[in-house]
Amino acid sequence: MEHSPTRRERKSVPSSNQHKDVLHHNGLDGNVGYQLRMAYVAVRRHFETAMERLELTQKQTGVLWLIDANGGVSQIALANELGMDRASMMAIVDRLEERGLIVRKRSSEDGRRQELYTTAKGRKVLSQAKSAIHNHEKWITNRFSARDLSALVGALKRLTR
Repeated sequence: MEHSPTRRERKSVPSSNQHKDVLHHNGLDGNVGYQLRMAYVAVRRHFETAMERLELTQKQTGVLWLIDANGGVSQIALANELGMDRASMMAIVDRLEERGLIVRKRSSEDGRRQELYTTAKGRKVLSQAKSAIHNHEKWITNRFSARDLSALVGALKRLTR
């Protein structure tokens, strides 16, 4: 039986071809799901580059934004809004708290509930993030006419509702 190299082995061996291999899609590139995935990858990479200096991920940025807009919100409400499980949300909230961007406070109405608030540092970082996101959004939207962009946003909203 012939040994097929693993991904790690392929990466460690210099390629004799200096150009990128061209893959045949055989119809894959005609699938909407595939195109959405590839668009997501491109947008995510650009976002990561835009947010690198702030050391924020997409999820952390979204959570920080929502906490700032909804002071006193619970982790459970955030997890539900973003379609995340509680453990993943707790890890994000822990990271934001470790960086001093948010604080947890015990609810005065329900001692079992933790309320989340942004700190002054969190609001400053969020302001910088919003500026970076504005430029990131321009990078996306400049690829479309106003009409095409409106249609795209409408179509994406139908998928998420």
